[in-house]
Amino acid sequence: MEYDPYIIMDGSEREYGEWMSGNEAHQIQDQLPEGATIVPIILASDKAPVTRMTGDLEMHPLFITIANIHSSIRMKATSHAWACIGYIPTPEFLTHSDFHSVLEAHLWHRCLDIICSGLKVAASIGMFMADPNNCSRYTFTPLATYTADLPEQ
Repeated sequence: MEYDPYIIMDGSEREYGEWMSGNEAHQIQDQLPEGATIVPIILASDKAPVTRMTGDLEMHPLFITIANIHSSIRMKATSHAWACIGYIPTPEFLTHSDFHSVLEAHLWHRCLDIICSGLKVAASIGMFMADPNNCSRYTFTPLATYTADLPEQ
């Protein structure tokens, strides 16, 4: 786990690797109160079939992890570093096709607002969380990355 942003230098050249070695990590950390820790949020979603027995229903499961976990660990399926935090439906609307993309976008963003409401509060005013060593840390949860395979317009 990485708790503080850092800089990697190779001679006079700066190297970038993990999210915590990037400029944004330093910019966010500089704005936080003394002693606060950033817990950068990574979200990912991709359309997946739910079942074939009820008419080929599909949803977008929404997964979460944090950038504090080193990518070599985070990307191993056996590390269980990702958690499913919700499912965003992909309904078929009974309206004129001109309105479908507007309705889908509205539903998408409303679902994200509901699912991520706690993260938004922690991103703006912070909250206390236990780290892996069971120490209490004052944390802020900015969205670092959101990867999605969204429907084509």
